[in-house]
Amino acid sequence: MIRNTLYLILGLIIGVQLTSLVSFLKLWRANTVKEGGKASLLKDPVATEEQLAPLLRREVRILCLVLTKPSHHRSKADLIKRTWGSRCNKLLFLSSQSDRKLDVLKVNMSEIRDHLYSKVRTGMSYVHEHYLNEFDWFLKADDDTYVIMENLRLFLYPYDPESPVYFGCRLTALFTQGYMSGGGGYVLSRDALRRLNLFGMNSTTTCKLNGAPEDMEIGRCLQDVGVVAGDSRDFEGHHRFLPVRPLQLFPKLPKGHWSEKFFYFKPNKSDCCSISAITFHYVRDVEFDFFEFFLYYVKVFGLYLPQRALPSRLNFQQTNERLQFWANQKTDNPFHSIVKAGN
Repeated sequence: MIRNTLYLILGLIIGVQLTSLVSFLKLWRANTVKEGGKASLLKDPVATEEQLAPLLRREVRILCLVLTKPSHHRSKADLIKRTWGSRCNKLLFLSSQSDRKLDVLKVNMSEIRDHLYSKVRTGMSYVHEHYLNEFDWFLKADDDTYVIMENLRLFLYPYDPESPVYFGCRLTALFTQGYMSGGGGYVLSRDALRRLNLFGMNSTTTCKLNGAPEDMEIGRCLQDVGVVAGDSRDFEGHHRFLPVRPLQLFPKLPKGHWSEKFFYFKPNKSDCCSISAITFHYVRDVEFDFFEFFLYYVKVFGLYLPQRALPSRLNFQQTNERLQFWANQKTDNPFHSIVKAGN
């Protein structure tokens, strides 16, 4: 009787241990397969780019901060939430009025152009305090901007978010590296956001409490705290961040367009823009749905979709070399010297 009882207890112990071992092996195998699949996606080409988009969403986490106002909640803000904003890792609106249908950070100031800089300062301070370590990059856009999030993530993938850099459509200014167009959207690395808040906004000599225009003042602040203005153009010199509507660009940028005087790098006039374009500005309400339809729903029969591998991530030395190169870039816009001379 005692022997049978001991055998029973011993059998139960062995059974429990085997069950735990099997569970562990299953979990280990699942994680190995998952990591192996992820590693293969990071290293090797895949059949379609649809497989890369969800991976990039996990690997390049972006908080989107969008400027809007109460009169635009049910139009532009709703459109953004339903279209490209749904592809952000976190979408946050800046407005002077709360809204149950939108994730709004309420700012206590009137909706006038002169307050845009203060509005953005408030938003940057808030996301720094609450979300700095949850996301890698922080995008600021207007509510008439359309963002192709997949292209943005692919562009940002090689860069370390702990590098002091930000990207956008670079415009000329009286200070050295210029600034990024607010309407075209600009994206700050985690370190850029940290520097802006810890070293810039805590000093009224570095960052003004009030100022206009918003994008120029933010650009000045970022330069003064050591954040480099990165070059987001493609290998053919085409701009990816575009502060104008697409219809203004076809078949190419019209001669005498205002942007010619302000682009830090002269636009490539041979054709419209980069095939990996990221943002467009002054987008009309109806055009949000046009973008969605032609970018995400229409499929062209017989069009060959090439395989793609993600670009290599830059190591510390490569990153520093690129930052130094960008920091030493000079504008090729002849209007820049005219503007400086006139001031």
